[in-house]
Amino acid sequence: MKRNILIISTICSVLNLMSCDFSTNNDLVAKQSEYVVSEEQAENTQVKETIKKKIFSDFVHEIGPRFNAFKKSDLENARSFSDFIGAAHALRIVSYKSLSVIMLEGEEQTDRVEISNTGDLTTAQIKLLQSANYSANILIKAEYKEKNVETGQVEDSHWTPYLTVVPEKQAAFFNGMEVLKDYLMNSSKETRLHVDSKKLQPAMLFFTVTKSGAIEKANLDRSSGYPIVDEKMIELISKTTGAWEPAENSKGEKVDQELVVSFGLPGC
Repeated sequence: MKRNILIISTICSVLNLMSCDFSTNNDLVAKQSEYVVSEEQAENTQVKETIKKKIFSDFVHEIGPRFNAFKKSDLENARSFSDFIGAAHALRIVSYKSLSVIMLEGEEQTDRVEISNTGDLTTAQIKLLQSANYSANILIKAEYKEKNVETGQVEDSHWTPYLTVVPEKQAAFFNGMEVLKDYLMNSSKETRLHVDSKKLQPAMLFFTVTKSGAIEKANLDRSSGYPIVDEKMIELISKTTGAWEPAENSKGEKVDQELVVSFGLPGC
C-alpha cells in the first residue's frame, strides 16, 4: 500500500513539473512573438520616416509670371520712373544720374536699350516699352540721389525692378494655383522618392496657356539636376490642358500667356 502511494506521489510531481515547463515555454514564445511584432513595427516606422524625409514637401515654390507682373495697359500709359516704383518713393529722389529701359531675352540683357538722365521717360523709351508683347521681360534701371528719410542726408541709390508684361486678366487654373501646386507635388512624389535633396538644383519650367486653354511650349529653362524629375514635371503640366481659364486683354479678347513653375531648391 505504501509503495503504491509513493508511486502515485512521484507521478503527480513529474506531471506538475511538466505543466510548469509547458507554461513557461508558452510565456517565452508569447514574449518572443511580441518582440518580433514590436521590432517589425519599429522597422516599418523607420522606413516611413525615411521616405518622408526623402520626399521633402517644399518642392514647388511659385507658379506665375517670370518677374513682377506689370499689366500691358499700365506699361503703355507709363511716362516716368514713378509709374514703376510709386509716387511716395519717387518724391524722395532729388536728382537722376540715369534711367534705362532694357529689354531682356530670358534673364539676359539685350542691345535694345534706351537711356535718359531724368526721371521722365523719353519718346524713345515710351516707344520701346509700348513695343513689348505679353510675357516680355523688361529691366528698368535707375541711378539717382535720394534723401534718407531717417537722417535727412542725400545719398546715392539705385533701383532695378524686373518686370514681366502680363494681360489685364491673367490665365487662371480653374481650382486655383495652390491646387495646381499640390497636384504637381503629390503627382511627382514617386518620381522624387530617391532624389537627394542636397543635390537638387533650382529649376524653372516655362509653359504657355493658349487662348483656348491648352498647354503648349512646355520647356525647362534650367534643369533640377535630375532628368527624370524634369521629364515628370513637363508631363504633369502638359496634362492640365483644358483646366485653365485663358488670359484676356483690355478688350476682353482671349490671349496667350507664358507662365513659370519654379521647383527644386529655392533659387532666382
